[in-house]
Amino acid sequence: MKARGRVSGGFAASTRLAEAILKPVFTAMAVLAAIAGAMIVVLIGTSVAMRYFANAPFRFTEELVGLLMTAAFFLALPRVTLNAEHVRVQVVVAFLRPRARRVAAAVAGIFGAVFCVWFVALCLPWLGFAIDRQIKTEVARLLLFPWMALIPVSLLLTAAAFLIRGASGEKRVIRGTSANGDGS
Repeated sequence: MKARGRVSGGFAASTRLAEAILKPVFTAMAVLAAIAGAMIVVLIGTSVAMRYFANAPFRFTEELVGLLMTAAFFLALPRVTLNAEHVRVQVVVAFLRPRARRVAAAVAGIFGAVFCVWFVALCLPWLGFAIDRQIKTEVARLLLFPWMALIPVSLLLTAAAFLIRGASGEKRVIRGTSANGDGS
């Protein structure tokens, strides 16, 4: 029994360590996502102003806004996943006993991580193709692979967030609270 407690305690400690290491990275990525969102607003606002005041809108607005929006989503995804701040349906989980909630959280974490790794496996050939062909956007002629490279990196970090969250049990799954119950 003592050995089991040590393994469990060691696992919990390693999970907390992984979270402590990755959370600042996730936070920096979320800040970049917010900057990308602000850049979208500025770009669209400037393009509209150019259209009405100079009759010369930016031709590349739609392309760059699409890239920035995708970047913002994938930059924010690991932090949102770690903190369980995305939309979740909890109808069934809310009625489970605490032990069953922990099992459900672990299963959900595994499924989420497997999905992310599967998605990475599907997008790597696509990324390789873009790098080999030096694919660019149609109007602005921006290289696409730097933007595309963000997707597998984000998804691998999101897989880690799923595993950390799943290992932490029901505390983050129910009501989106953290381990200390403060909602952070």
